[in-house]
Amino acid sequence: MAENYSRRVNNGIIEVRFNNLQYLQIEDALGRINGLSIVRDSWYRIGFDHKAELSGGRSIILTFPARLGALPANFYGTKPDVRAEWLPSIIRALQTVKSSYTFAEVLTGLYEAIAWGYAEELSEFDGLFDLATIAGRQRILARKSAMEHMHNFSPKLTVTPVDTVIAVETGEVVRYDD
Repeated sequence: MAENYSRRVNNGIIEVRFNNLQYLQIEDALGRINGLSIVRDSWYRIGFDHKAELSGGRSIILTFPARLGALPANFYGTKPDVRAEWLPSIIRALQTVKSSYTFAEVLTGLYEAIAWGYAEELSEFDGLFDLATIAGRQRILARKSAMEHMHNFSPKLTVTPVDTVIAVETGEVVRYDD
């Protein structure tokens, strides 16, 4: 199945498919929030690079790093289209403008896969993170639960990586209770 979707990009990179409405939702949400000009401008440039697909109503495939932080020293090839560190800002923008809480939840699942280091492993199963279809979005959320169980992430962990980033941005104190 992975061979059908994936363009077989380099290790350390994952592919994510967005439909044109999802791309526009993100662009709109980023445009309404102050203080996200770098992410907003970069997202706009990505849309410009994929203008033909988006104006034709087709999905686009964007590449993301499989893990947070710098790319591996032995990385070669084309750098990812989107920085993983943008995802919390995108999620927060979608939640703030009340655009689509469900879509924000799916993006949170994608970010958690990247932040917790199992995105590349999931990419080997499915080849592509398909946010453009209902089945693809459901698969991401189901795989998230499976990976949490397989890697023994605590079910008591109620604070996600996105919550942590938002707490740091707002100055809130994050508390972990047993």
